[in-house]
Amino acid sequence: MHRVALLLCSLCVLCPRVARAEDVITRIQGWFSRLGKPAEPPPPEDPGARNTFTINPMVLRDKRLGVEYERAFGGGFSLYLAPEFAYGRAERSWNLSLGGTLGMRFFVLGNAPSGIYFGPEFGVDYQRAHREGQLRKGFGLGLGGNVGWTLVLFNRLTVAAGLSAQYRAIPDITSSEEGAIRVELVPTPRLAFGVAF
Repeated sequence: MHRVALLLCSLCVLCPRVARAEDVITRIQGWFSRLGKPAEPPPPEDPGARNTFTINPMVLRDKRLGVEYERAFGGGFSLYLAPEFAYGRAERSWNLSLGGTLGMRFFVLGNAPSGIYFGPEFGVDYQRAHREGQLRKGFGLGLGGNVGWTLVLFNRLTVAAGLSAQYRAIPDITSSEEGAIRVELVPTPRLAFGVAF
């Protein structure tokens, strides 16, 4: 009985050593089989959300839609488009305004579309108005810049704060002169909420 117990203890001690020796031999064989072969590429990283769609309620007071679509290209650059639309009617008069802003954002901290950014923007504005039996129309351009911060939460939600300012030539359809334009600096605060995908 004593010999059987001793034999069982010896097997328990020797079996792990045999398993370790086989493991070492398997590793050495694997190392020799990989010699001369290119290394396997690491698994691709998930880039996260690349697009955002946000709503900025702070521009509603300026008769703008306040919606914006942004697309990130690489880690530090994105393009965005913010359309503008306004229509008003009173008795026999009406006013239509169409336009938009196209801009770039360069991210100095973070990966686009999330982080601290700055960049240029370009705006267009087209207006038509019918007043006192006359139809007036005009076209204007704007050039400016933007700075701010965007945070993408859980690759699904977006919160953004910033400021843009454009030096705009705006058609003045209320003027008695044909083709009158007024030039002004148009600041636009941004406190936007939306989705990322």
